Amino acid sequence: MLGRSSLKSMFLATCRESGAYKYSKSMEQKTRKKGFWPDFKHFFLRGLAAVLPSLLSLVLIIKGYQFINQYVGEYVNAAIIWLVAHAQMWIDGGKDVEVYIAALKLIWIDWYLHIGGFVIAISLIYFFGIFLASFVGRWIWRLVEAFLNRTPIVGQVYPHIKQVTDFFLSEKRLQYSQVVAVEYPRKGIWSLGLLTGEAPRNVRERLGDDIISVFMPSSPTPLTGYVICTKRSEVVKLTISIDEAFRFIISGGVLKPRKFLDGKASPAFDFPGTEPHSQENPSTGPHEKKPNEQN
Repeated sequence: MLGRSSLKSMFLATCRESGAYKYSKSMEQKTRKKGFWPDFKHFFLRGLAAVLPSLLSLVLIIKGYQFINQYVGEYVNAAIIWLVAHAQMWIDGGKDVEVYIAALKLIWIDWYLHIGGFVIAISLIYFFGIFLASFVGRWIWRLVEAFLNRTPIVGQVYPHIKQVTDFFLSEKRLQYSQVVAVEYPRKGIWSLGLLTGEAPRNVRERLGDDIISVFMPSSPTPLTGYVICTKRSEVVKLTISIDEAFRFIISGGVLKPRKFLDGKASPAFDFPGTEPHSQENPSTGPHEKKPNEQN
């Protein structure tokens, strides 16, 4: 009968012949090279990538609550306390309203009634939005904005702040926005851009009517970039969505839309001067006919 040592030697010889021994040996060496710090870095980054979006969302919600409560809610609470204090003083026949206000402030803090000011502030902003949606509200708000624009110093700041807030909070979207490819910053280099519409009238009058404006977002922050004016004929429209383009730009080209990965040619990527990828036999070439097609 074969002993344990002979069985082990036969097994190792078989593994060497099949290549499994070399593979297991290389894997063992890679495992040994990977110490505590690479493991810690790998799993820490993985956990951070999973937790960070939730934490940032929570921070934004908390900051939004603090902003509304500080600049609107506190004044609403102060007004409610002032009204309640004067009503209670009138009922009791008191004379010093400050005593009632101080007592109500303590009750307001102990019973967490200041949250009611935040809820009322949200409701006031909601009803203010409804008012601005009406004809009278829009007319009054146009007068207010006209006054702010004519006010010294304020008129230099307000229009720019309004543009930023409208960009993030406005429900209107660019009707003609589309993902396009433009040879930018030079010929031969294709960059993704967003079609924003026609170029300014002065530009079209001097350069031609067929001039459009394209926003070229930068990576990894697509909210910043450049606006270029180019001919419509030099722009290639793509069939990917704006969200897919943003993911592609933010990730530095790592996250690609499915159309980049399907292995088939898409008309969206048939740039001028190029031919679609052929599914024919590579040995025959894209422009060569097969033997059965020559007849």
